[in-house]
Amino acid sequence: MENSVQTVLKGATIFDGTDNGFHTDALLVFQDDEIVYIGSQKDCDIKIDDESLFYDVSGQFIIPGLIDTHVHLDLHGFPDTYQENLLDDKYRAIRAAIDMEKTVNSGFTTVRNVGSVNYIDIAVKKAVEDGLIAGPRILTSGKIICMQSAGSEYFSGMYREADGVDENRKAAREQLKEGVDFLKVMATGAIMNPGGIPGAPQLDVEEISAVVDEGLKLGIYTAAHAHGSEGIKNAIKAGVRTIEHGTLADEQTLKMMKNNNVYLVSTLSSNYFMVRKENEALIPDFMREKAEEVAQMRKNVIRKALEIGVKVIMGTDAGTPFNYHGNNSMELVRYVRENLMTPEQAIIASTRTAAEAIGLGDVTGTLEVGKSADCVILNKNPMEDISCLLETQNIIMTFKEGNPQKCLCEWNI
Repeated sequence: MENSVQTVLKGATIFDGTDNGFHTDALLVFQDDEIVYIGSQKDCDIKIDDESLFYDVSGQFIIPGLIDTHVHLDLHGFPDTYQENLLDDKYRAIRAAIDMEKTVNSGFTTVRNVGSVNYIDIAVKKAVEDGLIAGPRILTSGKIICMQSAGSEYFSGMYREADGVDENRKAAREQLKEGVDFLKVMATGAIMNPGGIPGAPQLDVEEISAVVDEGLKLGIYTAAHAHGSEGIKNAIKAGVRTIEHGTLADEQTLKMMKNNNVYLVSTLSSNYFMVRKENEALIPDFMREKAEEVAQMRKNVIRKALEIGVKVIMGTDAGTPFNYHGNNSMELVRYVRENLMTPEQAIIASTRTAAEAIGLGDVTGTLEVGKSADCVILNKNPMEDISCLLETQNIIMTFKEGNPQKCLCEWNI
């Protein structure tokens, strides 16, 4: 049996993500991958071993490891996503491994992958878990379950087309057999599929219910891509846990989400990068036109959702055009700059609330005794300047499950 390793972070200001908030000149102690103490140095009631790995982080700021609940790890930010079809799966898997290292080094200790080509997400997850590559904790969904519809061929190998209740049940079972962590369905059309109509409902209640029921047999929830209100309502009635995008949700739909404790995944970043002036000439016309139309709508929906009390969680759609892995914190910056949230609320949307939504609330999302040692050490206070999360030089180190992922400075060890 390997010897247990104790890690001590001393002297930082810590935002723990709970209602307790902030600890100054604090100690954060891990035993292997688990937090065993957080609080003031004078009140520490555990033995600090002489052989501990000791980090003097005086003057630094610590937050829980960040969580992105909506990425596509095998997409790479190409301006036209059809270009992905020109690369083989082996190349894309290697590239995804590199992108996941960028992601964890930017402070994200957990990501939820919401659709990959030919189960690349499952292969990359295994490589991270086996210690072959650096990367965040990855939750996988395999292929996206959808009805036969225009544009699905634009993402060759990403969709599992299914029509009717029995076929959707079979599609769900196929994903579960591959070992996915959750299931994903298309409840409406999409922005990035040519011919797709974002507001149009797709799978109906009975079809989505068949998928949800198969997942629940194994304790696995279902997420739904949904832009329009009718499709969102269908998904809620069927029992999904999260709504991805929710762009065209009306007030009645948002109230239905709140009443059923369904989470809204924001994905502001996808539109933000697509409609920037320096990028728009490179984006396919059909994609840019739809993105411009929904960009403002999405901000308005998030603002209304928060007013109503819907739980909004951080998700970027990383991998979509110009939306690069490693720049995930732009979503938090948009929350603050668009006056949707305070910096503290933005960080909670990407830590505590995100962890609850994806079924990891008892594992990560806050810095508490008994939880996974996932945290980010920063040079600056993100409560004062949220954009510091985008600046590589400000992210000193990410710890995932007690293990340091990178180091950009000298430590007193």
